Amino acid sequence: MPLVSVIIPAYNHEGYVSSAVESVLGQTHQNLELIVIDDASQDGTWERLQSFQDNRLRLRRHDTNRGADATLNEAMAIAQGEYLAILNSDDAYDPHRLERLLSVAEQSGGNDAFVFSNVNFIGPSGNQVHHHPRAQSYKALCGHCETLNPANWFFAGNLAITTSNFFFSRSLANRVGAFFPLRYTHDWDWALRASRYSAPIWIRENLLAYRVHEANTLSEDDLWRHIHENSYIQAKALLSPGLRLGNGSEAEARAEALLLVLMQNESLHPVSLLCYLIYGLVGVKEQRLLEFAGGDGASWRLQQMAKAASCPPEIFRSIQQLADQASMLAERWQVIQQMNGEIANRDQCIASQATMIEERWHIIQQMNDEIANRDQCIASQAAMIEERWDIIQQMNGEIANRDSQIEAMQAEIAKLNGNFFIRANRYLKRIWSKFLVL
Repeated sequence: MPLVSVIIPAYNHEGYVSSAVESVLGQTHQNLELIVIDDASQDGTWERLQSFQDNRLRLRRHDTNRGADATLNEAMAIAQGEYLAILNSDDAYDPHRLERLLSVAEQSGGNDAFVFSNVNFIGPSGNQVHHHPRAQSYKALCGHCETLNPANWFFAGNLAITTSNFFFSRSLANRVGAFFPLRYTHDWDWALRASRYSAPIWIRENLLAYRVHEANTLSEDDLWRHIHENSYIQAKALLSPGLRLGNGSEAEARAEALLLVLMQNESLHPVSLLCYLIYGLVGVKEQRLLEFAGGDGASWRLQQMAKAASCPPEIFRSIQQLADQASMLAERWQVIQQMNGEIANRDQCIASQATMIEERWHIIQQMNDEIANRDQCIASQAAMIEERWDIIQQMNGEIANRDSQIEAMQAEIAKLNGNFFIRANRYLKRIWSKFLVL
């Protein structure tokens, strides 16, 4: 039964490292050695490791932090197994993982075996987190790769997700070589290089628990390093001699298939990749390109290039970001078009209202003219009434004078009548007296 060397690079994972070690020592495949190197942890990781008592466990500790790539290379150099597997100190193996992967590797019939499995995403407490953004992105990548040739899997993205998912033969490790000093993509770069020598084998079983938490390296917001590293490893893979195999229609079909894969890779930075490809085509040495990808701690080469070309740094965004931005701009354009339509409708309504207001204004003006005419008529009628009132007053005065005259005449007549009756009475009395005498 082949010896499997399992490598755990440990750093500041005191809360998870015991679970990682236990998941290896509890494998159904027992013929293994476990090499754990503590990369100068500042917490209780080393104390947790020393608590294990198992003759298959080999412990080392660094005085200073050297990085994941250097730690992995050191462990690979001292590993004695015919097959090697890696497990990060915050992840965990399914109990049957090594048995299943070893069985598939042995049945593949080749010495250069590179095998990985499906991944189950877990949170800090070990609970499954299927809805985590990285889990959703991984699910989409798996669905896409189901339709691809294995040779193109790692051009579509890092299908293995992590070095914890790596299981490979010693012979393949010797051909591929060491991990490169890349902070985020040393695993993806190694997988791309391994794919040159042997078609990777993908087991569709959840044999690895990948833990997502705030301290994950990929959670770091170092955008320019991501851009440089992604483009560096992709350009290096595209410039590799093995990619040029084939001719004529076969080579054209291979190129078209690869282009489609890259265009759907959310980690593709088109302009950045073009820059690295040009550097490689004109003969810039790979070590120098690796220095570009690592940065100098002050500024990034592509950032300087954008500044020199008077271009916005956003031109180096990933194809996914550019697609999202294009989609956002299209949505905004559609919203603007809708707003323009609404504005046109409002303008039409305003024009209609303006016409209606104009018509009403003319009606008001006409009504004002009519009111002015009526006011003038009323004023004329008032003047006429005033004149008539004056005439009536004069007539009333004349009537009053006539009434006074009539009253005076009536008084005079009454007076005359009185005098007449008095005189008549006196006259009758005298006649009556004379008659009596007779």
